[in-house]
Amino acid sequence: MAFDTTEPLTQTDFGDELLPGTLLFHGQYRITRFINSGGFGITYLAKDSLDRDVVIKECFSSTFCRRTETRVRARSQGTRDHMSKIVKSFLNEARSLASLRHPNIVGVHQVFEDNDTAYMAMDYIRGHDLMEITDEKKAELSPDQVVGIAAKLISAIAYVHDNGLLHCDISPDNIFINQEGEPILIDFGAARRSASGEAQKYSGLSVVKDGYSPHELYATGGNSGPWSDIYSLAASLYHAISGSAPVNCQSRLGAMAEKRPDLCKPLAGTVAGYPRGFLESIDRAMSVVPAARFQTAADWLQTLPLPDQHSDRRVVLLRRAPPPAAPRATSPAPVRPRRPTTRVVGPDLSALRRIGGFAGGWLVDSESGTVMASEEGHGGSEQTKTRSTAVDMARANLMALGTVREDRIDDILISLGSRMHLIRPLETTPTLCLCVVLDAESANPLLARMQLRRIASGLRI
Repeated sequence: MAFDTTEPLTQTDFGDELLPGTLLFHGQYRITRFINSGGFGITYLAKDSLDRDVVIKECFSSTFCRRTETRVRARSQGTRDHMSKIVKSFLNEARSLASLRHPNIVGVHQVFEDNDTAYMAMDYIRGHDLMEITDEKKAELSPDQVVGIAAKLISAIAYVHDNGLLHCDISPDNIFINQEGEPILIDFGAARRSASGEAQKYSGLSVVKDGYSPHELYATGGNSGPWSDIYSLAASLYHAISGSAPVNCQSRLGAMAEKRPDLCKPLAGTVAGYPRGFLESIDRAMSVVPAARFQTAADWLQTLPLPDQHSDRRVVLLRRAPPPAAPRATSPAPVRPRRPTTRVVGPDLSALRRIGGFAGGWLVDSESGTVMASEEGHGGSEQTKTRSTAVDMARANLMALGTVREDRIDDILISLGSRMHLIRPLETTPTLCLCVVLDAESANPLLARMQLRRIASGLRI
């Protein structure tokens, strides 16, 4: 994130950030303060060699790496390849982003490597993000202003798509309104390449934000394309117009599968003051089924009504007035609105559910005990206990066998009361293993081992 709220940011409890005063890239940048962290990186305010404010984005995924002093290391041998791929992807997409020149896209000054990871230096934007503006009333957005902001942002993502990229992380907190009232799209940390607007099957890690990400970004191998960014931008505008985040697309998809009404209330016909056709275009852009959305940003842009050319569409950010003296009896302070939840989505384990007697499955790093991905069964707190037991058993058995075995271990089957634990190391990364818990009465051990072998061989990491 790149922003200035005109208020100092306090120190956080986040433990992996670089400390203020840390020098980067041979002393060219000096960290001033931590700003925030996300699925793929940590963001800082910094000074460059000319004493100008810049924003530094560091490639750092807490799922796969840790920090030793300033240097970034893989959490374990099993996560080394993952970390290497993430850093390589970060560098490739950062260099692509640095080549973009658009008034509504954050500018990238430099891309470099340091501390065994990657960084990019970006514009420092003074203003507020769309989340703050909407939820904290930093500005009053008129319908005509929203239409103007929408047109500029749609034009920006059209430009991104025309240059062979997808943003894949558009949300209100990644849309800034600067002090001149211009919308700026930021945080391309999850950006990925697109095949010139064609569908792309993506099998790596992804960042999703409930309420703003379309369902195809949740699933490994989902067909992402320009229509994915279109959904996220429409959902962000929906929040700005309605005042609240839209319903999670996964929940909407579930309702559709059960032939229930859409859980997301449409804007058209429920919000007044907008030109005809504008709210309808947002509802269409937020369609659950990708094919029902606009397929390109240019198509969406053509449907927008032209705003009144004589109106002042400039967004004026409000400065916070000093609070009045508090009376003796005060009411509780208002709760600061929550940011959209960011989650890292790992490999798809849904095929495990086809194994007879399935009660839960996890992809586990046997060295660190980290659960890389999960496919939970039923059972609530009992399921948590089952997972803990399964992970501990997988680590103990694989670590013990690792000190004495000479041949490859296909799998390990352990019976424990009414449960069976089936553990299979991955051939490509033996420290990673699939750990499946089965109901002993309904499971067929021989068939389960065959099914798990096929699933493990086809698993994309």
